[in-house]
Amino acid sequence: MMFLSFEFLEQDFDYILCLKFDFPLDIFKPDMNELTKSLKAIFDSDQDTFVLLTQRKEAPLHNISNDEYIYSFSCTFHHFKEMMKSRGQVKLLSKKLLFELLNYIGNGYSCMRIIVRQIPFGVEEVLTINHCDVIIPHRGHTAYLRNLISFLNKLKNINVFVGIDEPLTREKFEFRHSYPNTFFYSFKPNPIGPYVIRNWLINEGRSHFVFFQDSDDIPCADRFERLSSFMTRNSIPFCGSHEIRMNYFNKTIQAIRYPKNVTTLLKNGPANALLNASCAIERNAFYYCNRLSEDKIFANDTKFLYYSYFKLKKIGNIDEFLYIRRLYPGSLTTSPLTSIGSPIRMHLINRWVIDFALVKLGLLKLEDSCLNYNTSKRKFKVKKL
Repeated sequence: MMFLSFEFLEQDFDYILCLKFDFPLDIFKPDMNELTKSLKAIFDSDQDTFVLLTQRKEAPLHNISNDEYIYSFSCTFHHFKEMMKSRGQVKLLSKKLLFELLNYIGNGYSCMRIIVRQIPFGVEEVLTINHCDVIIPHRGHTAYLRNLISFLNKLKNINVFVGIDEPLTREKFEFRHSYPNTFFYSFKPNPIGPYVIRNWLINEGRSHFVFFQDSDDIPCADRFERLSSFMTRNSIPFCGSHEIRMNYFNKTIQAIRYPKNVTTLLKNGPANALLNASCAIERNAFYYCNRLSEDKIFANDTKFLYYSYFKLKKIGNIDEFLYIRRLYPGSLTTSPLTSIGSPIRMHLINRWVIDFALVKLGLLKLEDSCLNYNTSKRKFKVKKL
């Protein structure tokens, strides 16, 4: 276990670079000249950048891969000192340091933007954001939503649509008045579920690209330009990315990689190959795939993926980390009733897997399968705030 000494905080440097890797990856020795040159280019472009660093690895061929824990990072020394001061008396092992810094930035206590780089990464081309709609259903931590909107507000060519799926109070969403370019809507009765909200908000937009985003997660600062550019260059209408998993149970930061070619993987059988929250989809492709089913408040993104396989020529993942997902108590994916692997989820997925196989074999028509769109039977009202 490595302990960090903070005596150097009294000195003056341009930036800090912290490198630490677990066994057996600890024998990794990056080209330091190339690494510092690449980082300098990032900081010369934007001093308010926090860079998570990990080793470049091959994306998995089958299903998702829970990979290495991440400890390495770089940022300007000024920002690092400010974060250390704000934390007061820091008594952190190196194993927890990155989690604490990322949590600090992600909770809106810093102006820094977050990006992730796999070493080696070189000096990168400057990309511009294609015009896109960002679709955000919200239920839960208001502070997470406020911090997310604050970040998105700084970007150009972004239309942000937020659907509130919880009781509305005067004080709770007062921050919305600070963001006139973000469109807030209240859905009643609630909870109506994220899929009803996503479908409804997508109807409100007009952009070619539709980005999904969960309100309690953190988009990497370059997510929108890198993913939309990749989709355009490679003619992929439905595409996700790798994720950084920010685990609040054990305070770890972990790399989660996804297969690059989702279509090829699904040809061999159903698989968990795409994180819907990290995805973007072309607007026409979304409607061609019949929209998200609305009959459940969880898991219907998997159903949509299986349906999309039969409608789209290409589904994939960019081989980069563009999305930071919080894993914390009380969310739909961690609550006992609706968690990954829970009986009700497994019952649904088993039904979809069976019909997925039958449609592939030509024994069942897609429109007659349980993969087809199901509407919500609940009536609801929407109010623009």
